[in-house]
Amino acid sequence: MAKHDFMTPKAVANRQKSKGLQRLRWYCQVCEKQCRDENGFKAHTSSDSHQRQMLIVASNPTKFIQGYSEQFERSFLENLRRSHTTKRVSAHVVYNEYIRDKNHVHMNATRWTTLSGFVQYLGKTGKCVVDETEKGWFIQYINNDPVAMARQEELKRKRQALLDHEERNRRFIQAQVKEAQAKFGQDDDEDKPAHQPRVEKVSMSLKLESKSKLASVESKKSIQSAFGQDVDDKSGKDGEPSSSFDHETSWKGGKRSAVDAIMEEETRKRQRRDEDDERANRLDHWIQPGLVVKVMDKDVGDGAYYKQKGLVVRVHDTYVAEVRMLESRDVLRLDQEDLETVIPLVRRPVRVVNGIGRGALATL
Repeated sequence: MAKHDFMTPKAVANRQKSKGLQRLRWYCQVCEKQCRDENGFKAHTSSDSHQRQMLIVASNPTKFIQGYSEQFERSFLENLRRSHTTKRVSAHVVYNEYIRDKNHVHMNATRWTTLSGFVQYLGKTGKCVVDETEKGWFIQYINNDPVAMARQEELKRKRQALLDHEERNRRFIQAQVKEAQAKFGQDDDEDKPAHQPRVEKVSMSLKLESKSKLASVESKKSIQSAFGQDVDDKSGKDGEPSSSFDHETSWKGGKRSAVDAIMEEETRKRQRRDEDDERANRLDHWIQPGLVVKVMDKDVGDGAYYKQKGLVVRVHDTYVAEVRMLESRDVLRLDQEDLETVIPLVRRPVRVVNGIGRGALATL
């Protein structure tokens, strides 16, 4: 039978049909030939070229199957990494995206007969995080790239170095506070005996009976001049105790002002330290068991769980949460990027999920 010309309607129709994705069951991986129907596939399998290729494969079938399996796994994981990174997604969605390429390696040529078996293999080898739900198998890529792992290690070292620096600053400030307290404590102990004898002298001088008015006036003047008080004070005998009291009060006032200055400086340092602690304690993960969260990814369950609330039951690998939906009671494993915190009503309990006080309970 003669072939159709290039621009004949039959040839154009054949080219249009060949552009689309054909049935996978009528594809020969050995010859890399796509047949359009069952009759064409039977005709191809009975051809001489196909028989020669099958003889080559029959000489070492393990080698060919292993090669096709490695190509299929490598291409599948590459598509998962590029399209979905580390997000949790249905295995059927990833597979449908993979088979859009007409030149992809078909699963029929690999050692896996079903997609479920291939997904379980990825979970056992630690290349992906897999879980089975009522809607099928879900898969999440584990990024074992050396560059990404080195970046994570570098961030971890920087965070640890920042914490060590904050700890050293905290110890230094505590040592300064103790030194200042000890210093002012010693000054207090040294100053008290110096004033007490003077007070005793004043009291004794007041109790002594003067033989003449002149002697009593001179003694009062000498005592008052010693305490820096005006000679013409009208308080009489009560002037000396009041002068000693005023001096004692002014000395204590000076001591309090110095302590206040130190306390103000420590308060400013504490505020700066709290700000640094806030930045240091703010991590890139926040999900915790017992939190009420909201699903914000429309791709989860084809939008069936969009903006629905759930309770975090368990946390896996820091960033993946096992969430039980409050309405449908379904249990899902979701990445924290697909979730959002829920603000409770006023006077209801709330939990701090990041920064200073992380994990603490409070009332809104």
